[in-house]
Amino acid sequence: MGTSRRHEGNSGRSVLRTLFASCFHKRPGQPPPKAPPSEGATETDSGDSSLHSLPVPTINSNPKPAPQLSIREAPPNTIKPPDIIMPKAPKKSKSATKKAAPDLSAKGAKSKSKDRSPLKYFSAHDGASSAKQQEADARKKQLEAIFDDFETDEDKNDNHDSGDPALGADSSMRYLEAVGANPADYSLLVVCEIVKAMTIGEITKEGFVEGWSEVIETLDASVKPDLATQKRYVQSRMKQVSHDPAYYKKLYQYAFVVGKTNKAMAMDTACAMWEMLFDAGIGHEWKTANVNWLESWSEYLQEKFYVPPPNPDAAEEGKWTRTVSKDLWNQTLVFVNKTLEDESLGFWSEEQAWPGIIDDFVVWCREKGIVAPKAKDDMDVDE
Repeated sequence: MGTSRRHEGNSGRSVLRTLFASCFHKRPGQPPPKAPPSEGATETDSGDSSLHSLPVPTINSNPKPAPQLSIREAPPNTIKPPDIIMPKAPKKSKSATKKAAPDLSAKGAKSKSKDRSPLKYFSAHDGASSAKQQEADARKKQLEAIFDDFETDEDKNDNHDSGDPALGADSSMRYLEAVGANPADYSLLVVCEIVKAMTIGEITKEGFVEGWSEVIETLDASVKPDLATQKRYVQSRMKQVSHDPAYYKKLYQYAFVVGKTNKAMAMDTACAMWEMLFDAGIGHEWKTANVNWLESWSEYLQEKFYVPPPNPDAAEEGKWTRTVSKDLWNQTLVFVNKTLEDESLGFWSEEQAWPGIIDDFVVWCREKGIVAPKAKDDMDVDE
């Protein structure tokens, strides 16, 4: 069974190395109100006839001269107007009119500073913010310099039109080796996840700088982001895969991101990914006491979806008739964990929402005798 699970010359590691050589690709005033019209002169009296019937007073031709009055005297028979008594304003108490002396104590200074809290905040944080930015700028320059050391003239020419610097397949492999990773095993995914790679065989400058900047900030901002630091971190993440289920699941799901083409992953790429992710060397072997599940899964996929070349001796390769969707990729990991708990596949049911390929695999395993057929009592429908 082990010899027939994949065709000759199409092993997982050879597929990944081939991918490094083939997956590199470019890539709105009102005017002021007018014054109200001035009031016109009052209307003229219409003339009352009773006014003309009154006798006209005679005028004395020798009038007595008017008495000379001083400014301070009032006419003798005039009525003196009453004195107008103006209300007096209430007196203000001395305590109210007295200005408060400025408070020069520490308490007064503190209360004054509260009124200027925004200014105080920005003044206090300006220096710290500036220092942090300087550290970030220096770190960015160091990371850019490391990236530039691996970028070749060929890489620059390939990315001249897009203007987005990136390491091609050869340069990426040299970087992987420099940090202690192997392009043919799971450590490839460890590095690609750190540098935010979106495809196998290409590392962009933007992803490289941003990825490692985030790593250094989580560790210690004072750490130098040189190759030695990067290598130590990669090695620690590689060890973490075996004992951290959450990180392993994150890496497994990321494998689809970096390995897919458009929205799906080629079946041969998926098989290569499964081979290096379900590996005993990293503590995630897909194997139980009586069944080598990875081997059976590979044999099933090849039997159902692989078309060998007409001439086995020719250099022409076979073709796969099926790709792997994101749902199938993620559900496969769920299925793997279930089989490790129950190798009899007793957890599986036709009423469950497993992908069709997995349903057919269960049937295939029972037909092949890999697992015992389902008991008749389990197949009967409750009456």
